[in-house]
Amino acid sequence: MSELSEDYLQNLVNKIANEIHLENFNFDKQCFQSIGQNYFGLLVPLRLNGEICNRNVNISVVLKLAPTDERYRVSGAITLMFSREIFVYTKLFKKFLDLVNKLQFPFQYVIPECYYVCRDYCNEAVVLENICEKKYMPFTGSMFLNKEHINVALSSLAKFHAMSFILKNNDKDFYKEAESVCVPLNEITNKRFIEILLNRLDKALIIFENTEYKDLIQRTKNHCTRLIRAATASVERVCLCHGDIWKENVLFQYKDNIPISACIIDYQTTRISSPAFDVLYLIVTSTSSDLRRQYLTQFLDTYYETFEHTLTKANLNPHEEYSRNMFNHDLVVVGPTCFIIANTAIWLASGLQNVGHVKSKIVLETESEIFEAKENYKSIIKGIIDDLRSSGFLNVTDE
Repeated sequence: MSELSEDYLQNLVNKIANEIHLENFNFDKQCFQSIGQNYFGLLVPLRLNGEICNRNVNISVVLKLAPTDERYRVSGAITLMFSREIFVYTKLFKKFLDLVNKLQFPFQYVIPECYYVCRDYCNEAVVLENICEKKYMPFTGSMFLNKEHINVALSSLAKFHAMSFILKNNDKDFYKEAESVCVPLNEITNKRFIEILLNRLDKALIIFENTEYKDLIQRTKNHCTRLIRAATASVERVCLCHGDIWKENVLFQYKDNIPISACIIDYQTTRISSPAFDVLYLIVTSTSSDLRRQYLTQFLDTYYETFEHTLTKANLNPHEEYSRNMFNHDLVVVGPTCFIIANTAIWLASGLQNVGHVKSKIVLETESEIFEAKENYKSIIKGIIDDLRSSGFLNVTDE
């Protein structure tokens, strides 16, 4: 489906309208910066116009559509990713809201409404409320978030993690179902992604040839699968984690140009892992080295205080469920995994991946552009390594 046919779109809109009881309807295509197929499918914004119970309505939605081209489906990853996102929007978030009502505690986690899903192979679709209509928008000021934005994002992430602990305590059967869908990352559950991570570490070794960083990168590559397993198997606690929480997957709402709320999006990689992984990954991929050196401890405090507050409001003891000492222990364990996956993300974001199903959005055309991108990538990765090391979060041994 390199192009979205009008017949396909009309058929999908008919199904959405039937689901939400929309009559006498039509639809208008809207615009994002780009609409195109890649490894993860299509994003298409629409505005539906019609009547519900004889009342005129205008509903803005975003269609998340799976690739129909079998070349993008060969590994099976896309099928699993859409399955997880459908589970999150149709079951997990509904369960979250049910628990909030049952326990009667304030919970301000932004969840876009899900209007329709299709689970058919190669026709998977998730139709969501376009949260941009509520003035949520991406941060585009720079490659990295500033202090105000990262604090708001961390607070939102803390609420997501806390709800996972609350769910586990209040509905163990459903939590087991969630565990079976949102499986941990390892060489068995996602062999292809592990291969990609190893390949990007090979690229890092070339970039960091003849530097003091090469030995660490080589050791990390040698023990890659063990280190990734540790983020689940060797930590104090695990919960349902986002799995790919970085700047591009957070939208912000503002008041007087100051971020006051965050909406986390794209739950296709939701998985069982340590909450510390999500936290550290968000920080290292979405803040500059200068900001981390000044405020890392404060960022970790922001996260944990919100997490602690949310559990307390739900009548759980945070010191028993996931104490600050447990969190600090897990940061040390997950640090190498954060570096491994961040290395792949920064390589992609820098414009250096021009082959394969997942390509950089930035297209580099000249040798000077490629050279500059590699230098930028090198500087960012160097900062991540230095900061993780200085914090005691990047200890990679041959044991």
